[in-house]
Amino acid sequence: MTTESYLELVLLFMAWLINNSLWMLIITTGLFALPLAIKIAGIWLKAREEGEDEGNKGILVLSRMENTLYVAFVVMIFCAVPLWEINVSTLHFDRARSTQCSINVPKPADSGYGTLIAELNGQTAKVPLWWYLVHSLSKGVTHATIATIPCSNDFRLLRFEVQNTQLIDPILRQEVQAFANQCYAKAYYKLKNLHSGLSPQIMEGANWIGSDYFLNTSGYYDYYTATSPQIAWSYNENRDSGYANVGRGGYPTCKAWWNSTTQGLKKRLLTHFEPRTINMMKAKSPDNWEEGLLRWLVSPQSTHLASSGDTYMMGNQQGQSTSIDTGIKQAISSLGTFLAQTTQLPAFDALRQGLPMIHAILLMALIIIIPLVLLLGAYEPKIMITLTFVMFAWLFVPFWWALASWLDDKLIELLYASYKGYSSDFNIWLASTGSDGWIMNLVLGAMYILLPLFWFGAVSWSGVNLGFAVSSVISSGSKGTQQAGAQGGSAMLNMVKNGIMKK
Repeated sequence: MTTESYLELVLLFMAWLINNSLWMLIITTGLFALPLAIKIAGIWLKAREEGEDEGNKGILVLSRMENTLYVAFVVMIFCAVPLWEINVSTLHFDRARSTQCSINVPKPADSGYGTLIAELNGQTAKVPLWWYLVHSLSKGVTHATIATIPCSNDFRLLRFEVQNTQLIDPILRQEVQAFANQCYAKAYYKLKNLHSGLSPQIMEGANWIGSDYFLNTSGYYDYYTATSPQIAWSYNENRDSGYANVGRGGYPTCKAWWNSTTQGLKKRLLTHFEPRTINMMKAKSPDNWEEGLLRWLVSPQSTHLASSGDTYMMGNQQGQSTSIDTGIKQAISSLGTFLAQTTQLPAFDALRQGLPMIHAILLMALIIIIPLVLLLGAYEPKIMITLTFVMFAWLFVPFWWALASWLDDKLIELLYASYKGYSSDFNIWLASTGSDGWIMNLVLGAMYILLPLFWFGAVSWSGVNLGFAVSSVISSGSKGTQQAGAQGGSAMLNMVKNGIMKK
């Protein structure tokens, strides 16, 4: 039996352990016979209500009881009685998709679930034959269908990883603030005043403190220097002759302050990112990966999240004034933000992270309730068919998410990536919190939520109707047996009557 994640592996095994315990409880307490007794009593009462024209009631009731018990026992044997043994070693995480897309997946012992898997090791659960077959076929169909989808770039996962990295070091955050005030503010002011006809691409590229334009264009970061001593640089008489030597460091140029390979600000900022995030960014944008990461880390939004709200670009983003006008504006803004987020909630990047977990948890719940649903449904075939379609539909949901992920990546690539690679527009999107707009968020929500809902609706409709069809076939077959029994009883009665009359 295969799973989509280590969490699903653990929860699937736990679900079958609980399923086995529930069925054992139903068997030992005798509850399994209660629905059968109720159905047999119902058949007997129904036979009593029928008229004499129905034929021999005893034979008719006996035939109905036989059919009811035979069908119930077949359903129990295949769908409720645990037979096929499984353990943690027989369950395995499917690596076919990760291998196809060159994604490195850790082994179970190296993952975060290693301890939990070790605790479950040695225990054995049993799966009914029917559900083992349904699980295997459903997973096979799902994996084969997913394999037909091209590998996605996972842009939203990358942005999720980047934006979950914050500049929590207060000293380094203060240095970023100082760099923005002493270098970036001067360079940006000069650019706006001396070059009013620059293209929008250059202006967008100059819209952050590590701009390549300021670093590589003469007269900006190579001209301006730090105005406060920086302890990472020693005092240099030739370079710092205009500043006082206060014994707390030197005054490097803005270019050296940012770009130095030994103690530069850029190098120290990059250490805040996890190696996994850096590798993902290098794979997506090998020529411009540093800008994609640092644009977010030093952005006013990130600074606002990591600190009390003071940013180098806009001051305190909550507003400095305490006037009634400011309060009203903030209240209206908060209301508008709330209403916007209500419609854009499915578009949050965390949605994709949470959906596979919810999928695994609900699959566990579905497996646990199988014995109880069969018991309450009196082992009806239509209940078994409906549960089968529900399980197949639920196991097939990862295909829709894989398709939605590919479509989402293609939309982002079309809107924010150039045909020659990932342009500055992509890095701006990566560092933004909502530049993809509410329309893209609505589309994303529709793909990740409405596609599975549409799938459930279609499959549940066909599953329920197929369940009723199977029940109708069985019912029709039993009617034939019942009619044959009744006709046999009538023939026997007529033969006895004729014999008596002859005498």
